[in-house]
Order: sequence, then structure tokens, then C-alpha cells
Amino acid sequence: MTTTPDPDKPAEPADEVAHRTDGSVETEPAKGEDTVPVAEVATVDREHEHPAPPRREIRTVLPPTLTLLIGIAGAVIAIGGLKSVASIIAPTFLAITLIIAVYPIYRAISAVLPRALGAVVMLLLLYGLLFLLVGSIGLAAGKLATELPKYGDTFDDLVESGRSTLVGWGVGQDQIDNAMTNFDIRDLSGIARGLANALTGLTSSMLFLLTVMLFLTMDAGGFPKRLTRVHVVKPDIADALADFAERVRKYWVVSTTFGIVVAVIDALALMALDVPLPLTFGLLAFVTNYIPNIGFVIGLVPPALLALLDGGVEKLVWVVVVYSVVNFVIQTVLQPKFTGDAVGINATTAFLSLIFWSYVFGALGALLAIPFTLLVKSLLIDRDPDARWLNQFIASNPDQSSSAQPV
Repeated sequence: MTTTPDPDKPAEPADEVAHRTDGSVETEPAKGEDTVPVAEVATVDREHEHPAPPRREIRTVLPPTLTLLIGIAGAVIAIGGLKSVASIIAPTFLAITLIIAVYPIYRAISAVLPRALGAVVMLLLLYGLLFLLVGSIGLAAGKLATELPKYGDTFDDLVESGRSTLVGWGVGQDQIDNAMTNFDIRDLSGIARGLANALTGLTSSMLFLLTVMLFLTMDAGGFPKRLTRVHVVKPDIADALADFAERVRKYWVVSTTFGIVVAVIDALALMALDVPLPLTFGLLAFVTNYIPNIGFVIGLVPPALLALLDGGVEKLVWVVVVYSVVNFVIQTVLQPKFTGDAVGINATTAFLSLIFWSYVFGALGALLAIPFTLLVKSLLIDRDPDARWLNQFIASNPDQSSSAQPV
């Protein structure tokens, strides 16, 4: 017997319903559709959110050759831009590194005296060091320019002796004459005099450097707070800047200390050998100690030339031997052991950085080659895990460098 449902009788509520993703409830779910008990959807929340489906990231990978060409093009543009503003960047960076070097003195003075007075003392110290450096180089060049013409006759005798020796070795007379045409000892004195005039004529650059030092010194007291606030937002950049400051301070202190030692030894040796202008050449050795690799050669040529003119080949040989021994023992063996922690770059990198920064910033680039390289290393290599592998090629101790990096 078949029971016909009564249309006037209300239908019994369904025990299971389908809860759709749009928030609607279907009391007659389709066959096979997932259902939930009615009690769980008694109050329907039609404003609830559903998680968005995962978004697929699309990355464009350029061919390696194109990536290399774009990188080279960007580097060329950046180098050209740096060269165009070298007169601003190089003096400013020099001022920054010098302030970093003497900042501990400022902090010690500010602990017992007002901060403004400490800033004045630091500024006077910086100005004194700068005037001492530039003035001493100008004085040395001027004295050398005055001394060289006194040996004109001696130089002519040496030239004739050298000419006879070369002829005896089979060198043609015409070749010797062509090589010696228009060459005179006064040419060398003219170079030295030109250097002195160039140093004393850098009025605008010196004024800019002194002005930058003034403003940087005024703001030096608040820099630790600024760095602390930067550390909250960008801790890796703040740590890189702090690491650079510590390394460049050690570099200046160690280089200055060993420069004084080298200058004293060279000056005493020149006095013992009775070479003219020993204090001048000692000062030159101190300044050139800041220039990596080739600074030794720059500091050796003037005293060696004057020793040749004043005492002949024997005195020249003694000067070369003394300078070479001092350079090997102090600048090659001892100094790198003390500057290893501060610099952390090998000799090849130091030499290439000297060539590169000299090309970009000129004479100041040669003086600041190591600090510039330290800044690039701290900001672009040490703080970037993807670039730390470059330390294996530039670090002075690759094993120590790799062990300090996270795996």
C-alpha cells in the first residue's frame, strides 16, 4: 500500500543541511554534497570571510648574459656618477672617517665637560691634524724643490758617467741622445714645486672640507641615538655601519702608529747616512704609509735620488736597503698582523682597491682606498647572506671569514 503525502501537512525539518561557501544554507542538498547538522548553522553568519586561494608568484628570470651586461652597464653609470661628484664625496668621506677616528676622545671629554666644549676640542684637534698633514707635505715639496737645483753639476757628471757605461755595453749613441734630450735635474725640481703650489692652492677644497667637519662635529653627539633608532627599523644596516666605524677607527689608529714608527726609523737612518733633508723625508714616509702597496715606493724615490746626487751609488744602495728592510719588517710582517682585524682584506684586494678608488676620486681616493673598500664590504657584502661568498676572494683570512658566517 502506497502512502500519499498530505500536501496540507508541514514537512519535517531536515536533520542535515549544506552550508555553502557564500554563507547560504541549502535544506535540500544535492546528492553527495557535504552536509552539517542543522544545530551548527542555527545562526547563519553571512559576513564571515573565507581564506583567499594561494596566489601564484610569477618571477621573470633573465638570461645570465643579459644579467651580466645590465650589471656592467649599471656599474659604469655609477662610476661615472661618482667621478662627477668626486670633489664632494671624497672630502666628505675623509671628514667622516677622521671624526670616527677621534670620536672616542670626544666621548671621553664629554664625560667630564659639557658636550659643546667637547665638540670644540674635537674640531680643533681635527683642524690641527689636517693642517699638519697638508702643511707638512707642502713644506717637504718646497724644500725638495729648493734642494735639487744645487746638484745640477753632479747630475750632469752622473749622466756622462752613465752614458759612457751604456756605450760600453753596446747601446748606440743616438739612442742615448734621444733618451736624454731636454732632460735636466731642474725638471724634477719643477715637479716638486708644482706639487707644493697645488697643495697650497687647494683653497676651495680645503674650505669645503673644514666646513663639512664643522657641521659633522656639531651633530656627532646625537649620532649614537640616531643609530639606535635605525637599529629598530633596519638592524642589519645599523650593525653594518657600527662594524664599519669600528674597523675604520682601528685602521686609522694602527696606520698612524706604524707610520710614526716608520718615519722615525727612516729619518734616523737618513741622518746616519748623512742624506740631506732627513726630517722632510721622514715626514714623507709617514704620509705615504697610509697608501697601500705603492706608498713605500713613493716615499723611497725622493731620498734615493738625493742620496745618489749627494753621495753616489753607494749611498743610494744604502738608502734602498734600509727602506726595503724597514718596509719588509714593519709594513709587511708586523703591521698586517695588527690591521688584520681592522681591515680584513688581502693584499690583492688592497692593491686593486687602490687603483679603482684612485681612478674614481683621484689623490684622495688613493688615501681613502682602504676605508672606501671597508664601507663597501660592510654594507654590501657582510650584511647580505647571498653575497658573503665574495669574502672568500677578498678576505685576508678566508677560513676565519667562512667560519663566522651562518650556515
